[in-house]
Amino acid sequence: MILDRFKDINDLQGHAMGDTVLTTLATRMQGLLQENEFVARIGGDEFAAVVRFNDPSSLHDFVRRLEACLLSPLVVEDLSISVGASFGVAIFPTDADSSEQLVKNSDLAMYRAKADFGRSVCFYEAQMEEVVRSKRAMASDLWKAIERQDFVIAYQVQKSIPTGEAVGCEALLRWQHPERGLIAPDDFIPIAEECGAIIPIGQWVLRQACTDATGWPAALKVAVNISPLQLQDGLPPLIKDILMETGLPAGRLELEITESTIIADKLRSLEILWKVKRLGVTIALDDFGTGYSSLDTLKSFPFDKIKLDRIFMLELPNSLQAKAVVRAILALGHALSMPVLAEGVETEAQLSLLRFEGCDEAQGFLLGRPTIGSISQSLS
Repeated sequence: MILDRFKDINDLQGHAMGDTVLTTLATRMQGLLQENEFVARIGGDEFAAVVRFNDPSSLHDFVRRLEACLLSPLVVEDLSISVGASFGVAIFPTDADSSEQLVKNSDLAMYRAKADFGRSVCFYEAQMEEVVRSKRAMASDLWKAIERQDFVIAYQVQKSIPTGEAVGCEALLRWQHPERGLIAPDDFIPIAEECGAIIPIGQWVLRQACTDATGWPAALKVAVNISPLQLQDGLPPLIKDILMETGLPAGRLELEITESTIIADKLRSLEILWKVKRLGVTIALDDFGTGYSSLDTLKSFPFDKIKLDRIFMLELPNSLQAKAVVRAILALGHALSMPVLAEGVETEAQLSLLRFEGCDEAQGFLLGRPTIGSISQSLS
């Protein structure tokens, strides 16, 4: 078992509060244990539980009791805290023939549960090991790809809705794998973040995108996505050096970040972003309308643009709820003097509605598909 939000509690409420949460949960779990049941803390936010059973229903009952114990909110010093937890279950001897393998397999199941949104309990399955081996192989290939420079950038145009003119292009990374062909970022970026390869890859994307943009019309910006792991103290000097090397004016570079990128250590993240902004680089809040999307984040940092997540475009123009959300985000952007760009625009009906509601910019297949190499066709 692993506590899902224990790090956030330590970071936001302090370690004393974290210790109180741990002791409170330990008392709770101690109170639910029955004969042949055992629970112990084995790490900062990890616990191990053991139960001997003859009837599978006994195992399921034990898991349900633990789940209810750890998922129920705590009240500490008049503060309601929701910790959350992910559970991995492995059974001896069906899933493993040794205690070491049993723990390893329960860990695999636990991290699968943690990765699956809305799922707190996962039982071990043999194919999980194949998934791990596949990830390790891809991680190894990623480091080789960095040495060989097997990456390319596709650019998707962003246009002004009122005028229809191009205002910039978003840099979209692709991996040109020697055997598997072109791989989309959703398939390898999470693994790059896990193995640390995202740092050199991110540096390459920034440098290449700025180099490419120097050959574009002077009015166009280049937008580059930033991984949470890239948001470090070295990012502002890196950007400064790249801008000097390439000669791209700072005002033509735009960084796109999601709120989840800064939420773990908000004060430090915002300090880094302020240093980037002082260089003259603009910053867009990406995927707005999903995840946290808090007004506090918008108030804490003067973003230059809000990017409306593509998920809302899927339901436009027919969904009244989607229309209401889009209308509310546009009103918020206008009130804060932040232009709003809608992603994923694929139909004239979507574009017409956005134009009617006063959306500033858009990108999507209707306006131009991502292209590798020359962007001239996208600009027409």
